[in-house]
Amino acid sequence: MLPATPQCPEGIGAAFYDLDGTILDLDYVSPRVLDAMRTAHEAGLANVICTGRNLPIVPEVVKGDFIDYYITVNGGQILDADGHHLMSKAIPRATALELAAWLHGRGAALNVLTSTGAYFENRLVSYMTQAVHRIDAASELTDDGLKDEITSQPNKYTLDDITPIIEGVDEKSDFVQKMGVCFDTADDLARDVPVLEARGDLQLAVVSPTEVEITLKGVEKGSGVEWVRDRLGLTRGQLVAFGDSGNDLPMRPHVGTFVAPGNASDEVKAVADVVVDTIWDDGVAKWLEAALRGEAYPA
Repeated sequence: MLPATPQCPEGIGAAFYDLDGTILDLDYVSPRVLDAMRTAHEAGLANVICTGRNLPIVPEVVKGDFIDYYITVNGGQILDADGHHLMSKAIPRATALELAAWLHGRGAALNVLTSTGAYFENRLVSYMTQAVHRIDAASELTDDGLKDEITSQPNKYTLDDITPIIEGVDEKSDFVQKMGVCFDTADDLARDVPVLEARGDLQLAVVSPTEVEITLKGVEKGSGVEWVRDRLGLTRGQLVAFGDSGNDLPMRPHVGTFVAPGNASDEVKAVADVVVDTIWDDGVAKWLEAALRGEAYPA
């Protein structure tokens, strides 16, 4: 347990870290952030990775003896420090196949995370490139460049259609952990998300104007936080979470302190207790360093 601070008067027993955009930039984590996480762990803090990724695509840099738990695929899988599954809520194969067929019919491009890796349709790569260009007309990102970036990371693959991957899971050793959907426009997403929500069996996390992530109903990062909190015997006030995007928002009601880096979306910063420096300026590390001294950020 870290000491009480003005921001965390009950002390800090566990910290939940989103990866992409919060402490992870592709496959890089700042040494200062890693040092702060290790020092905090040595001082009694339970470190929990809380990510939309699955374990096969969590970089080795954030695996080690300073991590206590992994909440992956937005809460669908919870693993211990050695990577052993403690809780699993997978999407049934039949449901995943039904969703893939319907979404393809709506013009969407998909990815699927299974127990063995992450699979991205080539159409999704193209849609993501287009989305970047719509935001930044000066971008030089190409489909091939993004594809190379994706496949440069272990256990990430691109292919034309994820359907055979879903058909191939055995639902015992290999199962569908999460699906991702990329629409061509925000209007397309707004058109189809209410239809998916009306099914009643899915949990949707809108992570950008054109992207949504799908897990089973009730499976989101907040449910993962609550599972770990109960296992550790901590109070809500003794938890802190760090996040930057839409799939991190469900953590907010389950922690006493929610911290957003300066590069977070406006939606996330609006509900944060504190906004720290950006991922590129070691904001998470600076918050932890202040907490280790029993001080509030900025110290």
